[in-house]
Order: sequence, then C-alpha cells, then structure tokens
Amino acid sequence: MKLTGARGVSGLGIWLVAIWLLLWNDLSVANVVSGALVAVAVLGLSRLPKSYCAGSELGERPRVSLPHLLYFGGYVLVKLVQANLVLAWEIITPWRDRIHTGIVAVPLRTSSDLAMTVVANVITLTPGTVTIEAKGTPSVLYVHVLHLDDIERVKAELLHLEELSVKAFGSRAARAQMRGGS
Repeated sequence: MKLTGARGVSGLGIWLVAIWLLLWNDLSVANVVSGALVAVAVLGLSRLPKSYCAGSELGERPRVSLPHLLYFGGYVLVKLVQANLVLAWEIITPWRDRIHTGIVAVPLRTSSDLAMTVVANVITLTPGTVTIEAKGTPSVLYVHVLHLDDIERVKAELLHLEELSVKAFGSRAARAQMRGGS
C-alpha cells in the first residue's frame, strides 16, 4: 500500500504514542520508545483507511466538525448510561423478564467505511447490543439486540447514530450521501 506521505501516517503514530503515554501515565524515555514501537507495529499491521492511500480523492478524507463531535460524544455517553441502567435493572429484577432478543439488519445510507466502523463499534460498546456482522457495498450492519420490541425504532436509532457520526467526522462524499446527493 502506497501512502500519500508521512504526514498522515506520522499524525496517526503521534496519536498512538500519546495514547500509550496516557495509558501508562508516565513520561519516560522507555515509555516513549515502547509507544513508538507499538505505534509502528500497529500501523504496519493494520489496513489504513482510503483517506491515507495514494490516489484517494480529497472528498474522501474525514473532516472533523468540533461542535458535531462534541454532540456525538455527549449522545453516545447518554446512550451508554441509559443502556447500563436498563441492563442493571434487568439484573436486579430477575422476576420481570423483559428480554426479547433478535437480530436486525440495518442498511446504512452511506458507503463510508469510517461511518460503518464507528457505528458498529458504538453499538458493540453499548450494553444490550452487539454488531454481529458488517457488510459493505451496500453497507449493512447486522445487530443483535437484547430488548427488541420495535424493529423500526431500533433501525431509526442506529441510522441516527450513523448521521451523527458522519456529521462529526465524515468525508465530504459521506456527508453528500447523507443529504441524498449521491
């Protein structure tokens, strides 16, 4: 894979080293060196998104919108707290079994790999839901839901999550797809 330059990859490497240092909570030469080695290994073994590949169009690069990113983070945090409370209630009230599991196929509106990855990971992070499979072209997520009472409501919530993620850090092309432009 040919990269567009060291700028994109080095930026990712710096972020990975910074996260490594935050996890260790110690700024030492050993931690910086080990973080750099881990970053090189992660970047060397992972498949980078199209935005870092040679020949990718400018419209395919992710663009961060800080207000939308903050809203997205708040929304996800609220949903995580709600899901944890619901699951905790299920655990402490075993005589009220309201669990109705099911699998829902959710066709996404964008073909953005980044949007699909973010939505799939947020779904899996939320207690009571897990992404079973993600297929591209057209993008479809298969999600296992613990409380499946209304399929259309589940689909609407996941499509709303997709919309928020694209607004927060979607490419121009993904944003155009969300508006119905292509």
